[in-house]
Amino acid sequence: MKLPRSFLPVVGMLMLAACAAPRNIFVLIPDPGGKVGQIIVRNDAGQQTLTTAGAVVEVKDGQTSPQRRKTLTSHEIQTIFQDAIESHPGSSVRYILYFKHGVSELTESSRMNLTQIVNQIIEAVNDCSSCDILVVGHTDTTGSDGYNLRLGLERARTIVQKLIDLGISADQTAVASHGEKNLFISTSDNMLEPRNRRVEVIVR
Repeated sequence: MKLPRSFLPVVGMLMLAACAAPRNIFVLIPDPGGKVGQIIVRNDAGQQTLTTAGAVVEVKDGQTSPQRRKTLTSHEIQTIFQDAIESHPGSSVRYILYFKHGVSELTESSRMNLTQIVNQIIEAVNDCSSCDILVVGHTDTTGSDGYNLRLGLERARTIVQKLIDLGISADQTAVASHGEKNLFISTSDNMLEPRNRRVEVIVR
């Protein structure tokens, strides 16, 4: 599964200058994986915290407290900020592969798409003059923290080896495990969640 090039790593912050009265508008947007972080917009008069996708804060000046505005849909964000989004250089390309529960074995769907995804990764590497590949393993919340860190690492190493076998230099790759600490879908402890059992391959 390929995710689009990201123009900001975790949250999006865009600024707009209106013709009649210059102002800053901040919009919270998801990262390439669909996760939403938060931003705090603060000046001497007050602050606002954005935690939901499309949330908007307007700052008129340093003496006026930041004000919440109508939440924007993704379509509205693309329409209003199209020029700013398109002008920002792409920073990374991200791919996701999913794993069966409790093991470092790909799901049937990811296994069937593996060759295509690896070819896309190789193409992305070839397209950049100087880049590296970060491979991060994740788990759901079943099992202990230590077990999940080890399992995430095993999953990441499985994918790195496949990349090396197909011509990617080992010097270009870095491996990490987040275990259950960076969930794609938030769950309570000891919950099965297939979308959290994944490896993310980030070409940057």
